[in-house]
Amino acid sequence: MKFSLAVVASCIAVASAAAVSTTEATMRLIMKDLSTIGGQFTKIASDVSKFPQTGAKGASDIHADEAAIHTLFIDVNNNLGLLPTPVSAENIKKVIDTYNSFTPNILDYLNGITAKASDFKALGPAETTTMSTDLLSSAAVCRAFAGTVLSMTPPVMTDAVNTMFNEVDAARESASAALSA
Repeated sequence: MKFSLAVVASCIAVASAAAVSTTEATMRLIMKDLSTIGGQFTKIASDVSKFPQTGAKGASDIHADEAAIHTLFIDVNNNLGLLPTPVSAENIKKVIDTYNSFTPNILDYLNGITAKASDFKALGPAETTTMSTDLLSSAAVCRAFAGTVLSMTPPVMTDAVNTMFNEVDAARESASAALSA
């Protein structure tokens, strides 16, 4: 009996250690991808800032930036789904703080598209359609990310996190409206 109790205790200890290392490894992947997303938002904000001087090439660069961001958000969403629940407040706070750190670049990029919508439209309907489609795709992956994060967010932080995501959604909707006007 003592032997089997020791074996069970040992198995539980190994399983707990594996869960901790899995959580840590998954968080490293999430934080790495969020860091890369932050870099992509810095790049896209810069690319939008340089437009229309960069012309069709600049619009193409913005599209490529968007595509990279979409893929990274999908990866982050998938990895967030791998975290054991409940996710610790410390881990979800890291995710929120990191996202919040590059929110100014997200807003610069989206507000830049709004301000320069007529310049994008001047490139022709193909570029305008591409930009509009990118914004719709962005809305889908970002809303999925927001939903995932909010489902893990401690109640005391929910209002602030909602405000952060709503601000980005409003800027995206303004950019979409400006391109379709």
